[in-house]
Amino acid sequence: MRDAICFELRHRMPDHYEKLRKRCIMHYYHKIKDSAKKKSVDWECEEWVYYVGDQWICGFFYQKSASYYWEPLNADNWAEAEKYIENRRLHAKDTRITYSDPESNECYNYLITAEESLYTLKHIELRELYDLDPSIVKLIRDSQGTLSGLSVIIPINAHTLDYLKSKPLSSAFFSKLPEVRLKEFRVPKDTKAGYFVKTIDVPDFSNLTMREAAGITFINHMLSPGFCIAAPPANPMFEDIHLRLGCETAKEGIHFDYDGTTPTPLYVIDTRGNKLKHFLNKMIASFGLLEEDKHEDEGLIALSDREKEVVELLVKGYTNLEIAGSLYISEITVKKHLSNIFRKLDVKNRTQLINKYIKITK
Repeated sequence: MRDAICFELRHRMPDHYEKLRKRCIMHYYHKIKDSAKKKSVDWECEEWVYYVGDQWICGFFYQKSASYYWEPLNADNWAEAEKYIENRRLHAKDTRITYSDPESNECYNYLITAEESLYTLKHIELRELYDLDPSIVKLIRDSQGTLSGLSVIIPINAHTLDYLKSKPLSSAFFSKLPEVRLKEFRVPKDTKAGYFVKTIDVPDFSNLTMREAAGITFINHMLSPGFCIAAPPANPMFEDIHLRLGCETAKEGIHFDYDGTTPTPLYVIDTRGNKLKHFLNKMIASFGLLEEDKHEDEGLIALSDREKEVVELLVKGYTNLEIAGSLYISEITVKKHLSNIFRKLDVKNRTQLINKYIKITK
């Protein structure tokens, strides 16, 4: 119903439609920015992506408006989950996904081979994952209760870090982090510093309902924890999905764990601290709705990416030596960066820098 109304409004009253769309974007922008650290923003994130996402994302994941729900793996559905995996392996086939953008009429064609379609289940051991944390594996069911997919999303904390550092897919990223960065993820077992999306598997990505269930599953997890890293197979469709949702390829994280030969990147969204505001602003930049105060933010814009990384670590309480270890640079280089940062932000010491940075980014 909403899609039909939007379609009619967009074509009959385009100016009014754009005005309403921008109001919706900013409504959810503020909801996410103000509430992300206080509660789950899964629903707000899903709605915000609907309005701010490009037509490709909206058409790819929001066409069917299907009903589905997520059910944690447990003793009652264990046999069904095992049967699902068995059937996927027995009946894997090539899948062609064709999507036409209704606005531009551009046509997109993707192919997921039978072999590629099973990569998402290659490193899934139900017992091992359940013993690690019973909340990790969830079954995706449609409105009739039919099992339509399976997700494996691992909370990152002190309890799961050893697993993430040693197992295929995740080890490519976590095993390369220095201790100073690992401690950011070493939070208590009953909390999380982020999510590692090991897989979101559905049998048929050409099926709109299944595709929407998979897409919304990822969208619902990508902002709430502050850090989300995903390990999809190296396929153009998965690449387009993650990049259009604002993910970046992880600097650490190229792996060969699916077929042993194909270099496969990991995709990350880091919205911890002030990065959330910058991520949201980046996503809405094309609408001319940037929230940042241009005068106050002048200094931040002048900072290089490396200088911003130094400031972010300093605000977290890192020493110069710890900053150097985290960024793989010398302590002398850190001091040079700080000297440039002091000059650009017109501050005289670390305390003034922290206070000004917090004021600009809050």
